[in-house]
Amino acid sequence: MTTPHPLRRRTALGLIALPAALALPGCGGGTDRRRAQVRLVNASPGYASLELRIGDELKQAAVPYGERAAYAEADPDKPEVTVFATGSPTALLRFSPALGNDRWLSVLAYGPAGALRALALDDNRGEPDAGRAVLRVVNGAFDAGALDVYLTAESEGLDTAVALQAGAAYGAAGDWQTVASGTWRLRITAAGSKTDVRLDVRGIELASRAITTLVLSSSPGGVLVDALLLAQRGAVVARANAQARVRVAALLTDSAAVSASVGGVDIATGVGSPAVGEYVRVAAGVATPAIRVNGATISAPLLAFEAGRDYTLLLAGTPAAPRVVRLLDDNALPRDSARARLRLVNALADGATVAALTLDFAPVGGSVAGDAASEPATVDATATGRIAVTAPGAAAPLFVATEQVLRAGAVHTVFVAGRSDAALGILRRDR
Repeated sequence: MTTPHPLRRRTALGLIALPAALALPGCGGGTDRRRAQVRLVNASPGYASLELRIGDELKQAAVPYGERAAYAEADPDKPEVTVFATGSPTALLRFSPALGNDRWLSVLAYGPAGALRALALDDNRGEPDAGRAVLRVVNGAFDAGALDVYLTAESEGLDTAVALQAGAAYGAAGDWQTVASGTWRLRITAAGSKTDVRLDVRGIELASRAITTLVLSSSPGGVLVDALLLAQRGAVVARANAQARVRVAALLTDSAAVSASVGGVDIATGVGSPAVGEYVRVAAGVATPAIRVNGATISAPLLAFEAGRDYTLLLAGTPAAPRVVRLLDDNALPRDSARARLRLVNALADGATVAALTLDFAPVGGSVAGDAASEPATVDATATGRIAVTAPGAAAPLFVATEQVLRAGAVHTVFVAGRSDAALGILRRDR
């Protein structure tokens, strides 16, 4: 006899996707209808504060990110709902959700600045049995892509764990899942991966008969995610990421070998220059990286690593005089999935040469000082791109590469390193 899996799938109830300017029909006639109850939940890190109007009346003002407003009455015969950034006269969303007799509704606003979306969540689901809780997932993390969601015991590894929800797509809400009430460990990974962890938080409490929506939102770096636990007709509990991602760009001259760790976590071990490593998750906070070049310990500054962000730990210069620089990386996806993002990191050995980047002779990043990066630019995707790095007054480009691939929907960095008279370039797809 097969033992039932402890996570039992149930069908989602009353979920309506509401992109901007989408109108849904009202409930119909009747003059004795009781009023509906509507509240705004701000799950968009792109908007510090939102407000909600029903008809022409301001019902909920200054709802900060990660919070919800108190319910407000709405006339089912006049259901138009409008969402604004607080203090702005321009509507971000306008729609007419279906409102029923004495029904409760949460308007979940999510997504990046300039592309706000909403889901209308029906807050009328019946309670599960005693000793059980129900949970559904809304992936509101635009930059993170599809995600797998795991609820496990505290010490349980992911190797044999089964996802509560696999492949949660952006803008979609999953079915209700029934789990045992209690305290869980929540881990979010990239879809199909058990090693690309985007969030790892302990102490997720799901009380007996709890009805909870888990909302995922993008972190500042674009890859890690944060979580909001929205109780039906109740409060929002934020569970923010406590980690950052750091990689090493070992771009010293003379093939120097580099080892580095941050907060006791190894991020490079005997890496030969030039090389750009993979991102590694480390505890957010301030730390002095431990760095060795050709086996010798070198001095490094005290650096801050903010939760949810991505960083490159750049080692440039010569083995005898290495420079250690922390670069902030923006790995948010391009808003247009048919395009790409591209930037330049200037790691030239002298640290004084200013560099500029072009793609097919069009400027992308100009006047980038030594040991610095340009702002990412949105560019056309290409399989035949010509990338060039130039320096003011130089007779020829420092570096040229043709037939370069910039993938649609991806983020890329061009690193230029070495001596100016023999510079090398590395095109790296960051995600």
